Amino acid sequence: MPDRPAALKDYALTAAAYLSDDSAAASSSPCLADLYAAWKMPGVTAAKSCVAGNTDGDPADEVAAVFAQSGDNPGAPLSVEVAIFDATPSGFRVAYESAIQPITTGAADALDEILVAIGDVNPGASGELVYELPDCGAHTCHKSVYAVRGTAAGYVDLTPPSGISMEYPDLKFEDVDGDGKRDIVLYGGEIGSVGAGPQRKRTEIWAWDGAAYALRSRTFDKPVFLYHAVKDADALFATADYADAAAAYLAAVDDKQLTSWKPAPDERNELESYTLFRAGLAELVGNGDRDNAMALFARANGYAGTLHHQLAGSFAAAYGAKSNISGACTEVRDDIRANIDEYNAFWDFGYGNPPFDADAVCPF
Repeated sequence: MPDRPAALKDYALTAAAYLSDDSAAASSSPCLADLYAAWKMPGVTAAKSCVAGNTDGDPADEVAAVFAQSGDNPGAPLSVEVAIFDATPSGFRVAYESAIQPITTGAADALDEILVAIGDVNPGASGELVYELPDCGAHTCHKSVYAVRGTAAGYVDLTPPSGISMEYPDLKFEDVDGDGKRDIVLYGGEIGSVGAGPQRKRTEIWAWDGAAYALRSRTFDKPVFLYHAVKDADALFATADYADAAAAYLAAVDDKQLTSWKPAPDERNELESYTLFRAGLAELVGNGDRDNAMALFARANGYAGTLHHQLAGSFAAAYGAKSNISGACTEVRDDIRANIDEYNAFWDFGYGNPPFDADAVCPF
């Protein structure tokens, strides 16, 4: 039994030599069980962290293993690595190594969940390894999911090189649409910090397209905060879906179950004034309905004392005089720039939400 190397970067080479000397260690279940026991690696067990399966489409199975090492000082983070060993006529070789990942204490309990799937997990995919690496910061834990496959030129990424990442996700690897191909499904996305602002979870489905995993859909949970309902409508507006944007803006104003996030008492009035202004703008640009748009601008302008009521007033006055949307938007942008610090302060909903974009409020 080889001694455990001093550096994690040397674990895989030492394990490959051990496998070459003792082929039973590769074919036994769990594989590398004696080595794991001798090296006493923290947080991982051979039963869950060493598996055999085909990752390159050739007749022989490979061995995939997770290796872990403790930091030198008490409380120092662990480090982990994923390796794939390929059987050759002269013995096992290290065919693939992930980047070494520091694992903070909060993620240490997830080390035995790193290996997700191995083999021909999608029909005709020739074999692959799907694995995840957890990491926790001061407030938030992430998981990044990777998929790799062996080719004649070496192992290639089937996911983006940085992985498919989300905060605090539940991970499923399953066929969600019945097409016979397993999808990477993540549900989570909440940042565990008050400074991140109002949060809501989302579902991401990364589907196999025959060559790699690509994002098929990203769906947010139904909003609880008025702010998120407004941002949903903004997203429709940004894609020029003006009819649906106008409907979404008005629905947000009418839904009094949506809650405020900021302690300031004017949050709802500010958001409703902004929302009615944008609904009017969507009506004007999308349908050319001048009367309905002007009525919405008048409603928005009725929120006296708010930042956003003056935007509706400025736009309506300029548009009423010349019927020119671009010129009216210029007035709106001038108003915002004259009070930009106040707008930036109001639209600061934490680092987990987008910053204020002055030019996007009236972008014509």
